[in-house]
Amino acid sequence: MKDPDWRKCILRGDSRDVIKRIPDNSVDFILTDPPYNLGQHSTGNIPLPGRTAMNNDVAKWDMIDFNPEEWADEFIRILKPTGNLFIFTSYNQLGRWYNCLDHKFDTSNFMIWHKTNPAPKIFKAGFLNSCEMIFTCWNKKHTWNFISQAEMHNFIESAICMKPERLSNPKHPTQKPVAILKKMIEIASNENDIIFDPFMGVGSTGVAALALNRRFIGIEIDDIYFEAAKKRIEEALLQRDLFSQPIDNTQSKDTDIDMASEPLNETQSPIHEMNMFFGIDEMQETKLGVSNNLGSGLAPIIKWPGGKEKELKYILPNTPHFERFIEPFVGGGSVFMGIEAKKYLINDFSSELIELYQCIAKSDQDFYRYAEMMDESWNKSIEFFRDNPQLVETYFSYRNEHIDKVELKKFVHTFCMNNRESILNIIDNEYASLPCVLLKEMETNLFRKMTRMSELEREKHMLPDNDIVNNIETAIKSAVYMNYRHLYNNKDITVGNPKLHCALFFFIRNYAYSGMFRYSSKGEFNVPYGGMAYNSKLLNKKLNYYRSKDLLNHFGKTKIYNLDFEQFLRTVKPHEDDFIFLDPPYDSEFSTYAQNAFTKEDQRRLANYLINECKAKWMMIIKNTDFIYALYDKEGINIRTFDKEYLVSFMNRNDKKVTHLLITNY
Repeated sequence: MKDPDWRKCILRGDSRDVIKRIPDNSVDFILTDPPYNLGQHSTGNIPLPGRTAMNNDVAKWDMIDFNPEEWADEFIRILKPTGNLFIFTSYNQLGRWYNCLDHKFDTSNFMIWHKTNPAPKIFKAGFLNSCEMIFTCWNKKHTWNFISQAEMHNFIESAICMKPERLSNPKHPTQKPVAILKKMIEIASNENDIIFDPFMGVGSTGVAALALNRRFIGIEIDDIYFEAAKKRIEEALLQRDLFSQPIDNTQSKDTDIDMASEPLNETQSPIHEMNMFFGIDEMQETKLGVSNNLGSGLAPIIKWPGGKEKELKYILPNTPHFERFIEPFVGGGSVFMGIEAKKYLINDFSSELIELYQCIAKSDQDFYRYAEMMDESWNKSIEFFRDNPQLVETYFSYRNEHIDKVELKKFVHTFCMNNRESILNIIDNEYASLPCVLLKEMETNLFRKMTRMSELEREKHMLPDNDIVNNIETAIKSAVYMNYRHLYNNKDITVGNPKLHCALFFFIRNYAYSGMFRYSSKGEFNVPYGGMAYNSKLLNKKLNYYRSKDLLNHFGKTKIYNLDFEQFLRTVKPHEDDFIFLDPPYDSEFSTYAQNAFTKEDQRRLANYLINECKAKWMMIIKNTDFIYALYDKEGINIRTFDKEYLVSFMNRNDKKVTHLLITNY
């Protein structure tokens, strides 16, 4: 059921959830203005004696922690190969967008929007905030509609949004002028292209897109802004030049739209509307008896190899109607947390993982105390680095050959000895009393990082000063990580203090390279620190999420098990009204599962139970191999395929791109 003539889709909701339902390679141009995280940097609006405070473009969403890294992969997934991506941003976020997008595109650049009438500075004590950055990226053969050399300047100029265009009720602090948005849309898209804005605000991008005969998808979470956007966008459909006459935005009622000719409006069911746009066969979904479950909107509990957060777009639309949700291999909890059910029964054979789930479910104070001490050590490591600028100065001396490698090694050793107390103060006294390798790791990491940077600079090119600073900070944080990794491998802690061990497991899972878990022949965890991209990562946000009302309500409907999968299934006795989701370890050479081998015999046991004994409806996602396919190629079992990109491959143990199977018994 595809409507080729649709013009607009405006959705009220959380774009983190809705974007997962947009098909791959389906959007022509992403033009958006996400939060800038300015709250911690700005003094806020400017008070004026006897007058209303002057807007300084700081809003409530600038006070929250917005992470570009959480959006980059979805933007890349939905964008067509010929598409463009323009993101309004600020000085403090530009580097983060660059780090997560530059290597994914052939070209990245930035534009400057110069505001000709920025907010004044009363005391003339610094530069005006007259420039705003727009991060841009594209691949070869992208859409590009320049007419002249003058248009190719990465500089655009206009006044900030003013009346009558600027709304006064509601007043949006960062409303963008339609004129500059139209200019970008003209350059980077063609007529009838799909323009997507996941942070729609009051709908200016939609107004600009419709005025230029483009199609528009916009998402907004705030009810008041959504209603304003809906009104403006519907008016834009009725008149091509929306701002040729002043519009009263304060009193008029919504314009009635002929739903027969304009069927795509606000909806509480994004999947239904996306089906209409992109041609998903809704009749086939009806035949499958799926529930179109929109999910809970809750994030996974923890990063886990093979986590299925990105596959929710395949899973949720294909779930059956059910009462109890059952998951024998819960892992990081992407599906368990992301799906709505009356009751949850979850299991995993990893005792460490289940201990974490139990600590969260019980709001265990010892676990939180240990985890918060680790988080505080991350902050203290930043303070330690800032208090010791001689580390960077000494690297420059080494790079410029004022000192040699022997002298550098001596400096690092002396520095660590002289600052022994300050280094040990990075971790809490309670941790310092345990077996500690922090001092040794600090010396090793600093020397190794400095010599390695120098080698790279000689082989390739000189690093920017900011990269040097970030690399030395990485060496310090790697030393802190290695100390916690040493404690995590300590068997006495594992047995004697399970809450501390759980907190260490939680820490390692968040900071290990790509969240991987790998063990040496001695059974010791040996994955290194994740690197520079993890330097600014803190645990506080996730710990607060664990304590949140919505999450605890979710866990209040959950029973947690730590059993072999077959023992678990026989214990909970699935019946016809249940739904089982299965993400078992894959049939591959790399067959360890959190130090627990999952063999071909285990795969046979699982298949035998599901096919011959299970009364509930079930769905499995698993890598396609001849062995697995043969196990489930049976009458009454439906097998479909999809592709999944792996971000990391340790020692070539898995292919970067493999075909996965989605297997159901319904």
